[in-house]
Amino acid sequence: MEAPTAERLFDLRRFPSDGVLLLLLFLYTPVGLCLLILRIFIGVHIFLVSCALPDNLIRRFIMRVMCSVLGLCVKQNDPRLRDSAVKVYISNHITHFDHNIINLLTSCNTPVSKGASGFVCWARGFMELSAMGNHLELIEHLKQYSSQGYSLPLLLFPEEETTNGRAGLLKFSSWQFSILDVVQPVALQAQRPFIAVSLADSSWITELLWTFFVPFTVFQVRY
Repeated sequence: MEAPTAERLFDLRRFPSDGVLLLLLFLYTPVGLCLLILRIFIGVHIFLVSCALPDNLIRRFIMRVMCSVLGLCVKQNDPRLRDSAVKVYISNHITHFDHNIINLLTSCNTPVSKGASGFVCWARGFMELSAMGNHLELIEHLKQYSSQGYSLPLLLFPEEETTNGRAGLLKFSSWQFSILDVVQPVALQAQRPFIAVSLADSSWITELLWTFFVPFTVFQVRY
């Protein structure tokens, strides 16, 4: 089978080329702007609620319902296919919020050692790590973390970049598979009307605002 080209793996333009869809988007824009402003205020309240509630099944249910108000609709196939004993989840990567979406279904931690740190890292739902000199140090640190019986599973993205999730996958880096012998594969897909789900090299704050603008984004999680 021929490998997909880079142009098929990434969405390079946010808006549709179809004239009818562009007209519908233009007519929807006033509604979208109102939703954007309203969801920003609602999102702040949801963030505060998420900080106040303990991490358990009730919290995840409440957060999943509240996130649907923000237009984030999450579906999953048979959850019994997920092995609750596995400590490492391996997923494809399609948006800046994949880890938040999966956390609505099951508690897990996504480590990050680069990029934003401190409050921003914590507020976005990442597990911040100190700077590691190389992958061997990172693997050893995550092995120690996973060996602790009370630790949450790790959610890792071996593609290390987001794609559109439609045409194929980027080549996986291998170090994520060196932490433990058994991993739980997770497949993510996302769809939304009018515009692309994410663009290459777009910042997380830009993608968040567009997520609030569109009527909804549907995430499908498969194990």
